[in-house]
Amino acid sequence: MRAREIHAALHLLDRQVVRASTGKLVCKVDDLELTGDPPYVTAILAGPLALGPRIGGVPGRLMVAVAKLLSPQEDPRPWRIPMHLLTELGSAVEVGGDPEEPALETWTRRNIIARIPGSGQEEESRERPVSHERHPAARLGAYLDKPVLDAQGTRVGNVADVRLRQDGPLLMEVQQAFTVAELIVVPHWHSRLFGYERGPGGRAPKLVSALVRGRFAAARLVSRDQVESFGPDGFRLNVPASRLAPLTDLYEPDPRHR
Repeated sequence: MRAREIHAALHLLDRQVVRASTGKLVCKVDDLELTGDPPYVTAILAGPLALGPRIGGVPGRLMVAVAKLLSPQEDPRPWRIPMHLLTELGSAVEVGGDPEEPALETWTRRNIIARIPGSGQEEESRERPVSHERHPAARLGAYLDKPVLDAQGTRVGNVADVRLRQDGPLLMEVQQAFTVAELIVVPHWHSRLFGYERGPGGRAPKLVSALVRGRFAAARLVSRDQVESFGPDGFRLNVPASRLAPLTDLYEPDPRHR
């Protein structure tokens, strides 16, 4: 059976996270935690400490600084939801279990709301354990918009999205992890993908498909084994740009056109 494949920016980032049991909003996917070699997704990250670094620049740094200033923790971390809690991936990301609330919300509930007579939080505030964040890991957001150079040092483009394949280690004996399979590289850093260009082929409106194919004719796929190194300055490949597959290789034949 072919492993499930998704695109991180298109199918996960900025999606709402809801509880599978109640449909209640939990948070938004601000970034993804990666670990291992090859990297695989271990958790959903949420909150300003996850979103700020992904945004970058002055707004991102300001967001992180304010969040750290207001945090009750000495060494604050992003809110983390383990990926093994994922139950459904659609227009929203559904999670099971009982994800811990962010530390700032915990502090507010315990020290402010719980002291209000009749709030109903008095006993609960004393019973809930303190949340302990794990040490920082790699983040998928660090991949996006990074420049990509081929083996000769020629610029191929910038990373617009990351393809994930569900063929990684088993998470808590529940489900396999999503591993980083391929980078989708576009020739201009400001380019954005729309979803149509990633197939299945022939199912997008013909006019839209033609426009997108024309705009992203130079877009390329970079497989995991074609990456030589990754650092603050971007990706360096071990093959020339001519060896990279075109983005249209993602297309699947439309059964109606067979």
